[in-house]
Amino acid sequence: MDDENASCSHDSEEDNAQVSLLDLPVEIFLHICSFLKASTLVHSLSLVCKQFYLILKDDSLWKARINHTWPDASYPLLRPAKPDRLFWKLSCVAIEKQRALWREKECPMEKIATHAQGSTVDALLLMHDGTGYIAGARDRSLIYGRFGKNTYGSQYTICNIDSAHNGWIWDLTTIDNTVYSCSWDQSVKSWMLTNIGLVQHHTYSIYTGVSGALLCVSSCPEQALFATGSYKRTVFVFDSRSGEKPITQYRPHRGAVIKLAMNSEYILSASEDKTVSVWDQRAGRIMKSITIPGKAFPMCINMQQDCVCVGDSVAKLHVLNPKNNFELVKSYSTGHTKRITGVHLTRGNLITSSTDGTVRISSPTDPPKPMATLHSPFGGIARMDYQNGILAISGSEIVVYRPMCSVKLMDN
Repeated sequence: MDDENASCSHDSEEDNAQVSLLDLPVEIFLHICSFLKASTLVHSLSLVCKQFYLILKDDSLWKARINHTWPDASYPLLRPAKPDRLFWKLSCVAIEKQRALWREKECPMEKIATHAQGSTVDALLLMHDGTGYIAGARDRSLIYGRFGKNTYGSQYTICNIDSAHNGWIWDLTTIDNTVYSCSWDQSVKSWMLTNIGLVQHHTYSIYTGVSGALLCVSSCPEQALFATGSYKRTVFVFDSRSGEKPITQYRPHRGAVIKLAMNSEYILSASEDKTVSVWDQRAGRIMKSITIPGKAFPMCINMQQDCVCVGDSVAKLHVLNPKNNFELVKSYSTGHTKRITGVHLTRGNLITSSTDGTVRISSPTDPPKPMATLHSPFGGIARMDYQNGILAISGSEIVVYRPMCSVKLMDN
């Protein structure tokens, strides 16, 4: 009888025993992980214990997960020369968030701000993680919009500076809380962003007859430098800390300079002469000139550390490799029918805008795969910007969108 009771007691203990994730074979553990969000695995589960961390730190897991998402494409668009140890993990997190963000049935777009300008808005820049924007128009006005929430719900404020320039405002850039605007009046003006709006600070004038209209401006906040490109084929570089005259000027093109992108090492300029020029800031010389294939000319540039994307006038996207002497390595059709006016590349998506009135969200893969298409309510898009899940477009109006599920996704 005692033996029988002892046996029953032993069986009862076995029945009540609990199996934890630590006891599971790795294959079953990974199968369970396949049903969880990448953000949960990276930011929560991998931090539970050393065993989970060691299993989930394997790059091959994240590569396989991304390949399952896009089995017939290669990620990323251009392989980084030296990916850091978190590259594949964080890329997978970004990809899953963006895919969820742009599923229209599950995550419709919410219009959080709109402003009818009355003239074309060619300059547009999101600021402060997408909580505000700066815009410049052909009626010479500068617009600062800010949106958020207060105790009464959504709030949208706007500050309009009439006659900010004596000519069309064509482009904008920022260094910290200072905004720089360039215009057809051959000047760049700096504006301090304060609690009451924009306050003019300096005017950087180019000698009359030398520059013509200034068509583009870009900055390198790390070095407090900004550059502007002119109709008369010249690029002027300024130090924002040392006066109102250029510290460098050079002429890299045979046509108007229509777009710039810069970092601490290089300045890239796009021109109507169908070329993209690379200026080496340290050497102080033109490093290379890249000709865009076909009859197109480059319209916009997005420069990342490992990849440069160039949109052209016949809706093609071209990829340059900055780690290999800015070689032109890829060219793609985008699905647009007219010129590309904006391009933005992140780990999770590739966004392009066009004068055909659409914004296309694609995968950042080789080749890019379509994820969503948004249609402008006002027709052709002159400029686009994207920051922290916020999308802004401009033309005859300024419209700012937020996916309605973006707040929830960013918190996860």
